This record gives sequence, C-alpha cells and structure tokens, in this order.
Amino acid sequence: MLWTLYNDDIYEESESEDIEAVRSQSISILNGEINAEESTIPLGAMLFSLRQELLQFIPEESVSRFARMINRYFIGLEKEVQYKKNKKFPTITECIALREDSICLYPFLQLTEVETGVILPLEIHEHPVIRRLQALACHLVTYFNEVQSVVKDEATGSIYYNIVKVIQNERHISLEEACLEDLRLHNEDLREFVELQSSLPDFGIWQDAMVNWVHYMSMVLSGWKNISTKLDRYTAAEFPGAAELKAKLNQVQ
Repeated sequence: MLWTLYNDDIYEESESEDIEAVRSQSISILNGEINAEESTIPLGAMLFSLRQELLQFIPEESVSRFARMINRYFIGLEKEVQYKKNKKFPTITECIALREDSICLYPFLQLTEVETGVILPLEIHEHPVIRRLQALACHLVTYFNEVQSVVKDEATGSIYYNIVKVIQNERHISLEEACLEDLRLHNEDLREFVELQSSLPDFGIWQDAMVNWVHYMSMVLSGWKNISTKLDRYTAAEFPGAAELKAKLNQVQ
C-alpha cells in the first residue's frame, strides 16, 4: 500500500517515457530478473524486499501474476499522464477502463492468497465470474475515489482522468450532477457485485475457498472506504500541489 501511494505521487507528474522506464525496472525486480542494486529507480529496494517477503507465503507463479497486475497499473498511469499532458478528456467508457487499471486494486486482490493461505489454480483466477468481480471491485473503488478526490484533481490539473470531471465534460452538466451520475454508476456496479457474490457458480472442491475469497474482496472494498475517508491526501488543506510533487521527484532522482 505504501509503495502504491509513494509511486503514484512521485510519477503522476512525470513524462510517459519516464514511467515506461520505471515500469520496466519495477516488473523486472518483481519477477526476480534484476535486484535492487541493479535498478536505478528510487523505490527499487522496496519492491525487491516485497518480492522476497511474498515468496515466503506464495509461489513464484502467484508473484508473477501480482507483477502482471502491477504492470497493468503502470500502463494505466502512463495513459493518465498522456491525457493530462495533452489536456484532453477521454470518453466516459475509456476513462472507466483506464481507471480500472490505474486505481491499482488488481494487485491487492491477488494477495488474498497471502491472507487466506489458499493457493488457487489458474483456471479459478481466469474464470469469467471471478474476473468480472475483480473488475467491479476496481470500478467501485474508483467511483468512490473520484468524488472524494475531485477537489484535489481540480487543484493539480488531474481532471482529465477523473471520472466525475469526464462525465461533466462529456454530458455538459454541473459538477453536482456529474457526482450524482458517478454515484449511480457506483450503485449499479455494486448491485451486480452483490448479485454475483450471492450466486457464485460451482467451483467444485474450491467452492468454500472461493466463497471466502470473494468475501475477502468485499472486505477490501469496505476497508478502503473506511480508511480513505480519513486520509489527508484527499483534503484540500493537506494534499501536495503539483509544484511540490515535482520538487520531491527531483530530490529522489
């Protein structure tokens, strides 16, 4: 969680080619291809330590899946930076797909194996219902986050990938109306999540494990809502401005 927050705040003001270099090294560290000393990124040692610690609880295959989800996050982050640099809004559909990756929830959902101690087979992870539940979870966190951070994003010029601002731009409506539409989308996906959770398909010998896995997923959603409402990074008095973020980036490079 700390790595995600650090990384996001450092690189959301970077150029897309810089993010590509960070993405490449981060994934190489997580996959065990290079060590912290061979990397040039500020958070390399943190990722190397994370890999070593994860391997005490889950197999290499699970760590590789975790790394693939981190890769999705970087691809989303790079797209965000491009929209911001070009001062161009995506469509609502494009923004939802972009934020599904850049919200960086997919990696955390993979780590449920650490919490439960149950290593699930590949066919379970690739099951369309499980993949849909994960996508919905990412959407729900995003919709909640967008309303919460809209003031921060307006102040830092990050409106081009905030779903609320994208809705406002595309529909030509007020900020309040855009927030209400964001809430409607949230509730729509929440209903689908609850319906899928209450009527899971038959996973055979993995049924109990999957019921518990999806329950953990719902706990992540509740936990994030409870924690994020108390984070100073989303309050107008506390979040760092763009100039401060750039200054911090120059210090660590």
